[in-house]
Amino acid sequence: MNDVPALCRVCNKYAPADKFRLHTTYRQMVCPNCYSGRTKRAQEEEKKQVHKEKVMPPGWDKDDEYLAQAQLRKKEEQRSQFSKIPGTDRVQCTCASCKYQFKYDPFKKMPINCPYCGTEIPKLKTFSLL
Repeated sequence: MNDVPALCRVCNKYAPADKFRLHTTYRQMVCPNCYSGRTKRAQEEEKKQVHKEKVMPPGWDKDDEYLAQAQLRKKEEQRSQFSKIPGTDRVQCTCASCKYQFKYDPFKKMPINCPYCGTEIPKLKTFSLL
């Protein structure tokens, strides 16, 4: 009997159509490799290798690594403190000291302090949220 090749929608590879099985998490018919989890493991290993192969410019040392990590942490902290509220000019602000969430208007700069603990709100420097 001739096996009809069918394209797997998860890994985009061809496999015999009669070997496909219904996968519970993908909620579709997948090839035997995807059903057993081999494809997912292979993709995770590729991501790890790409991350390890990150090439640094010549002259890169521990100080530069520390500064890069500090800059990433600062950006992440700024992003996590403010989030845009869809449909309004306001942003959702999270206080750094007490974790209280409240609405902040960056144009009027109101409120000046956290309504719960009174800590000063850091200035919103990224206008990508607006």
